[in-house]
Amino acid sequence: MKMNVTINATEDFIVLCDLFKVEPQALIQKFVDQVSFPFYYSQPDGDERWATLFFLYYIGLQGKEIEIEMPQHEPFMNQMAEVVFNHLEAGHQYAAKAEIAGREVMKAWHQHIMEKRAE
Repeated sequence: MKMNVTINATEDFIVLCDLFKVEPQALIQKFVDQVSFPFYYSQPDGDERWATLFFLYYIGLQGKEIEIEMPQHEPFMNQMAEVVFNHLEAGHQYAAKAEIAGREVMKAWHQHIMEKRAE
């Protein structure tokens, strides 16, 4: 899915991008590519988890709004952990299968929440 997003880049961000010859669009795209609950759960030692950790941090900043909705999300988060960890019990060589299984939970989770919001 393509999105057009406008951001106000800070001076620090601009300077760091200039210093290290980083294209802001490429950096932001890489960040977006790495926000993934299935990957986060299936790769507990993965360096690529930082984007999802920041996403979770951001959710935590939402305060009351997210607190009210969390009971709808928690069963799916628990299911995600259970499905992924069940695959990983056989060893980390099954991390890719665990990630795929986690994506199936995400699809059901997404469908459930979108239906609830449409009510």
